[in-house]
Amino acid sequence: MSLALGLAADIGGTNTRLALVENGRVREDTIVRYRNADYETPEAAIGAYLSETGKPRCGSAVLAIAAPISGTRIEMTNHDWILEAGSLSRLLGDARVEFLNDFEALAHSLENLNEGRLVPVQIPAQRPPANGTRVVVGAGTGFNAAALYPPRNGGQGTVGTGECGHMTLPVETARHLSLRDYLARGRGRASVERALSGSGLREVYEWHCLEAGQVPGPLAPAEIAAAARAGTDPLSVATARAWMDILGRVAGDIALVFMALGGVYLTGGVARSLQPFLSEPEFLAAFRAKGRQTGLVSAIPVYLLDDDFAALAGCAARM
Repeated sequence: MSLALGLAADIGGTNTRLALVENGRVREDTIVRYRNADYETPEAAIGAYLSETGKPRCGSAVLAIAAPISGTRIEMTNHDWILEAGSLSRLLGDARVEFLNDFEALAHSLENLNEGRLVPVQIPAQRPPANGTRVVVGAGTGFNAAALYPPRNGGQGTVGTGECGHMTLPVETARHLSLRDYLARGRGRASVERALSGSGLREVYEWHCLEAGQVPGPLAPAEIAAAARAGTDPLSVATARAWMDILGRVAGDIALVFMALGGVYLTGGVARSLQPFLSEPEFLAAFRAKGRQTGLVSAIPVYLLDDDFAALAGCAARM
C-alpha cells in the first residue's frame, strides 16, 4: 500500500472508529468500529485494525479524541485510555500524528457534508446566510459542541471548540429544579452532561420513576430509548420528552453563544436513538424559547446529522 495513505481515528468514550484516508478522502471500504472495552490500550485497538487491513504503512494520522487536547499526551475524559503521539507514530511506521478534539473533527466535517445524511428538524422559510457560522452539538457517551466559522480568504473554515458538557445545567421551572437536584446529588452541581449523555438518559429515567412513586427498572440507556420509540413504557416516553426539552434549551443557548445563523447540526448516539422525538413539540419549543431572541433562533436551520462516521471525514480534511 502507498505511503500516501493516512489513518483517521474517532476515539470516543465507548467506541473507536477507524478508516484509511487516500488523497484526502476516507476510503469507505476500510471503515470499522471497535468497542473500547475490548482493548486495553488504544495501541492494541489500532494495531488490530492495521493487522486486519494488511498492515499499511501510513504517512500521517489524525486522531479525534473525546478529551481536551493539549500537547502530545492525552488522557481521555470518559475512558481510561492515554494516547501518546510518539507511541502511536512508531506503531504506524513513523507517521506524523496529530490530535484533535472529537468535536473539532465533527465541525470540520460540516465543510463536506453528505446531504443525504441530514434529517431536517427546523427549516426556516428564509435561506440562511451562505457564510454563516455553523455549530455541531452532540450527545452520546458525553456532550460537547463546536463551531465552524467561515473561511475569510478561501481555504478551510476555522473551528472553535470548548468543553460544553461541563457547563451548568440550565433551570427554568420548579420541575427542572427538582431534576437538577436529583442529578446533582452527591456531586455538588449538575452539569449539562449529567443529563445530555447516555448515563444522563438513565438518570433522567430514574428521576421520572421516583417522581411516579415507582422503583426504577434495570433498563440501560439503549433500552430506555427503544422503549420510548416503541411507546411501550410511559416513563421511558416521558424521559425522552424531558431529555429533548433539555437538549432544546442547551442547543438554543449554544446557537446564541456562537451566533450560529448557518445552522445547528445535532449528532451523537443518544440524540440519534431518540430521533422520532425531535419531531414532537418539546425540542423546538425549548430551542426557540429565548425571549427577545426567539425570532433569531427560529430562523436558524436545525438538522440531525445521521452519520456515525462523520468525524472521520473531519480528520481526513486535516491531512
